Amino acid sequence: MAVRDMIILKAQELIYFKGYVATSISDIITASGVGKGQLYHYFSSKKELGVVATKLLLDQWRIELFQGIFQSEKSSSDKLSAMLDWVYDFHLSQDGDIFYGCPVGNLIVELSTQDEEFRLLLQGFMEEWQSKLSDVLDDSHPNWSKKKSLQEAQQIIVTIQGAIVLLKVNQNLAVIETTMTALKEKYL
Repeated sequence: MAVRDMIILKAQELIYFKGYVATSISDIITASGVGKGQLYHYFSSKKELGVVATKLLLDQWRIELFQGIFQSEKSSSDKLSAMLDWVYDFHLSQDGDIFYGCPVGNLIVELSTQDEEFRLLLQGFMEEWQSKLSDVLDDSHPNWSKKKSLQEAQQIIVTIQGAIVLLKVNQNLAVIETTMTALKEKYL
């Protein structure tokens, strides 16, 4: 793996586990096994590295969720089901005994009121998710208005993120499982 890519990967991991503010440049240097000069060769600041790491995370999610699920040949119902499974599987696959929540949701909570660049980056992704999910709902509920589909898409995302907050506080995967099942029963 290239040095720059290793730095970004370790920054993403540390930011997910500790939060952006609590992750220091020293933490990233230690985790990635590079020197301070190497890190600053690629990134002028912690913020620049954080923005790049966040953009790459969002790009990965766009590939997995928007392209892999929403743009697939599956039926609309299967797309919604696959999205809910994607959320559940992410948390199921976490190593260890601690559930850290949603990487994007965590950044939203931590940085949206602290840094406008991060806020706009994260807001753009959430609006895109809502819009693409609304399109899926439009297809599966042809009698709904566009406004209704957007509202329902927002409600689904809010429900998912709320369940992830409860997962973090309860440290019990059953919260996500129950929520995904309830959303499937309501919308499929």
